[in-house]
Amino acid sequence: MKPIKIGVGFGLFRLGLPSVADIVRVAQKAEQWGLDSFWLSDHLLAPSPELDVIATLALLASHTERIKLGPSVFLLNLRHPLIAAKSFATLDFLSNGRIVVAVGTGANLADYTACGIPTEGRGRRLDEGILVLRKVWTETDCSFHGKFFEFDHVTIEPRPAKRTNNDSGTIDLWVGGRSEAALKRTAKLADGYFASFQTPQELASNMSAVRAYAKQFGRENARIEYGLILFCRLAASRQQAREEMQPLLAAMGRGTDAFLQRTLYGSPDDIIARLRDYVALGLDKFVLWPVAEPAAWARQIELIGREVATYYQGLA
Repeated sequence: MKPIKIGVGFGLFRLGLPSVADIVRVAQKAEQWGLDSFWLSDHLLAPSPELDVIATLALLASHTERIKLGPSVFLLNLRHPLIAAKSFATLDFLSNGRIVVAVGTGANLADYTACGIPTEGRGRRLDEGILVLRKVWTETDCSFHGKFFEFDHVTIEPRPAKRTNNDSGTIDLWVGGRSEAALKRTAKLADGYFASFQTPQELASNMSAVRAYAKQFGRENARIEYGLILFCRLAASRQQAREEMQPLLAAMGRGTDAFLQRTLYGSPDDIIARLRDYVALGLDKFVLWPVAEPAAWARQIELIGREVATYYQGLA
């Protein structure tokens, strides 16, 4: 069995925004407990406070040394890809090659309206954006002439550190989403598929679709990885975890049942037992996103590292 990698997500601030000191402490806890990666949500307009993902990644890069860092997912369509390329190339330099980028179109169309960006063609805009990132991250004196973006003789330096774990040779670019367009985009352009809050059955279907589309696009031998984000709450029991999540569940209103079906909660043994259904599909990369108030974030990260990640490290 391949090693199982466990990362953690940070966001979901409906229960309050943490202090800067808490943000740094949580990231350092994640690194201390040997977690693989630390991911940040990216939203422009949201019902609760949201931190700018580039600025926050820079903060985390300056206070950690080993853990991989990235957005999940980065709303690339809201930025010009050259600006995004420069930002992530700089973050990769500052973090000594620890940046991973997951991109998507996002679900809130109000973000597009606020930025003056047409919603029509947003998938094709994202495709071009991915091509631009890859091009300027690996080449000098770049030119690009597409439907949405056009430029000549652009060089971005420093370029990201070279990678050997993927076919592109640069920062891993993963695609998030569950639509057919997102699955095709993954198969055609991405280094990986970053699913969010899916049941084992949903994920199995989407992984199968990506493989089928990859074959259609002539990428049947490409290295396309798969990862999954799941909400998580650790406690002594499932009942206690459910009770501790109740403030968030109450804030959500409708959709509680669907939320719980796609959330890991309970004791460490409960969490590991639920993950087995995904591991059986061949999945080996998980991002557990604590359902927690700010004061509980660090403790939840510690439990994920100490009780879940170390379990899989012991199997390696």
